[in-house]
Amino acid sequence: MKPNIIKEHNITLYEILREHTITLRPLSDDHLPLLYKWNKDPEVLYWNEGPDANPNNNNDEAVQSIYRETSNAGYCFIIEIDGKAIGECLLCKMTLQYIIEKYPASTDIRRIDILIGEKSYWNMGIGSTIVQMLVNLAFNNEKTDIIYGITSDYNKRSGRVFQKNGFHLFSTYPTDNDPTSNDPANKDPANKDPAKNNLELHYRLTREEYENC
Repeated sequence: MKPNIIKEHNITLYEILREHTITLRPLSDDHLPLLYKWNKDPEVLYWNEGPDANPNNNNDEAVQSIYRETSNAGYCFIIEIDGKAIGECLLCKMTLQYIIEKYPASTDIRRIDILIGEKSYWNMGIGSTIVQMLVNLAFNNEKTDIIYGITSDYNKRSGRVFQKNGFHLFSTYPTDNDPTSNDPANKDPANKDPAKNNLELHYRLTREEYENC
């Protein structure tokens, strides 16, 4: 039997948002057609990956690689509203080495990411509720010490979502000086996109802050 692309888990989360039921179910290979669609939508990618994201780069194999990696680093969920799949989210181990190196080796650092692929469900407060659900999972059911939410500075909406859930702006990095990149072209001012200010914003919430709020 061919191994699954997406590693599954057995956690399902529920929450009520006004008259709607939000359900986070384990992401699986059955959801790949939706993931292909959402990751090729230019408007979805603009808010998820930035103004310079190219939908043509997200062929099926590339999308499979993304979710294979993230699902092996933590929990990936399909987001359902009243039974309809509208996006995906994850709570995973931090994999960015330049962040991990800031903390003692025993620190459990997680990251939250959300992609709402069905655009008719944007601006309904769903993202904020999902962050709250994942934060509660991390601190109440896992041994998480710190959670990060990483956004670009042009995406004010995502920043507000994290701030509503107790995160604060902890650090910033120039995206044209990414510490993980050695490509000189990334430092060329001519390559800067005028649609963004070229800053990556790191929002952070610690266990102590969560327990004291």
